[in-house]
Amino acid sequence: MPKPRKRGSKIGSVVDPFRRRKVWFESNLEESALVVLLTLPETLEVREQQAAEYVQCGRKRVHYFDFVQHLASGRIAYAVKYEDDVDDELRETLRCVAQQVGDRFAGEFRTLTEKDLTRIQVENAQDVLDAARDFDFEGQSLAAAVLKALPARVTLAEIARASGLGERGRRAAVALVQKGLLKVPSNERLTSNALLFNQAAHQARP
Repeated sequence: MPKPRKRGSKIGSVVDPFRRRKVWFESNLEESALVVLLTLPETLEVREQQAAEYVQCGRKRVHYFDFVQHLASGRIAYAVKYEDDVDDELRETLRCVAQQVGDRFAGEFRTLTEKDLTRIQVENAQDVLDAARDFDFEGQSLAAAVLKALPARVTLAEIARASGLGERGRRAAVALVQKGLLKVPSNERLTSNALLFNQAAHQARP
């Protein structure tokens, strides 16, 4: 089990319903970052506490990246820190790891702070995870099918009616955000009447 951290300490895990595994976090900020990363359509997998060995000042060292996001195009390693904790020492560590380990570990090495996330992003991601934990694959298939006949901008309420599934259809549609079939506009809360981008409508065009 992870050890508590000084700032924003909160030990726990998030069940990833898309990859069927539990992912641990070690702070409030890490939890927020994790739920967002897990629900991005481009994410194939997220792994926590990944160790990278490097040499600094003639000594062998190990840095544990909080999360490594696996994408079709490669991997991104994240040091999740509060803005006040991002200092020259951390930047130098990331520089050394990137220079010495490079693509063997990840293609990009980034810091991720509270300024990179918004409350709406996190709340939307939590909703997507919650809906996906229904594991309603039949409902998701039905919702995805009706999307092809709906306009390029659509609401969850419209999907629920068109699918004939009501609340079940609405929740199934929310889970489709992770599949990239529905896209939530920036800074838009994922409510029943929010106008979402229907990516399936574009795919259905000849």
